[in-house]
Amino acid sequence: MKMDDYVIIILPLSEDDGGGFVGLVPDLQGCMSDGETREEALANTQQAMAEWIEHQRGRGLDLPRPGIAIERASEQRKTLLKAIKALMAYMDEADGRIAELEKALEDAVDGISSSWEKNLPLFESAGARLYRSRPKSAH
Repeated sequence: MKMDDYVIIILPLSEDDGGGFVGLVPDLQGCMSDGETREEALANTQQAMAEWIEHQRGRGLDLPRPGIAIERASEQRKTLLKAIKALMAYMDEADGRIAELEKALEDAVDGISSSWEKNLPLFESAGARLYRSRPKSAH
């Protein structure tokens, strides 16, 4: 592999970051440099690449394939989309379960209320005093 096989990205730096430009080589993790102009940043980044590659070879390590950073980003994006889809399906299922639980609770409350109202005459005939929490409507 040659240095020309690798993509270099040149980006402007904000004034807060000192201005100028930064050069990044996504396939060569941590390989970057900067410069006052785009041209200087490019030249400095090419020098950093040469040193990065020399260092890797000196350690007996293989060089990453050109384009590996894009492949990794694509795989990460696919994994993230799968996770989002799974989460959305889970949320849809949870929403369905919540609706079922709300319906069951309404049915239970309605059952208790109707049961109470059906048994009300029994309490009254037994002499129980009933106190209503709802005020009677005015006539």
